[in-house]
Amino acid sequence: MKRSTYIALGMMIFTAGLLAVSGCDRLAVRDTLDGEAFALTDQFGEEVTLPDTFLGEVLLVGYVYTHCPDICPIITYNMRDVQRALAEEEGFRLISISFDPDRDTPEVLYEYASNYRLDQSNWSLLTGNRAEVESVLQKLRISTVKTPTRFTEDNIPIYFIDHTDRVTIIDRKGQIRRNYLGSEFDPEEVIRDVRVLLNES
Repeated sequence: MKRSTYIALGMMIFTAGLLAVSGCDRLAVRDTLDGEAFALTDQFGEEVTLPDTFLGEVLLVGYVYTHCPDICPIITYNMRDVQRALAEEEGFRLISISFDPDRDTPEVLYEYASNYRLDQSNWSLLTGNRAEVESVLQKLRISTVKTPTRFTEDNIPIYFIDHTDRVTIIDRKGQIRRNYLGSEFDPEEVIRDVRVLLNES
């Protein structure tokens, strides 16, 4: 066999190995919610605890607020595309955590989900008291900056919130496995990752 052929074969083996390693690293455990207990409320007014309520499910978690004028709708639509593609999969749940609990009550979140035509059978939209919401956001490394508040003539507050553009995938054990750019992720890539975690023992 020619030396050039050996080199080409060696490069192919090296590349294949590199891809295999990077594939594993892509879903390596980054952190865990084990031992945490965040008390939140879903869009139906039901109390839930993150992660305990959802252990045994693969979670795709997004961070939004209903008054968001730009990237939150894109994040929600991207997650909805994943939900629809995995409609037949059991053990998969989507979660949207609002970082605007003062305005995003369970009733508002339910209306938001209805307006976006989300299948709410496996999509939990979560809110809670401010301290609890801030705790879970800190754990998941989501930063927010609220703009100054102004008021309408009817004394309704108006403000916006700059925030981390992220969607997180969490495995059945409550372990954080990967973060995506929420407004720009490739749904097909996320779908593949979800299926990998669904097939883990």
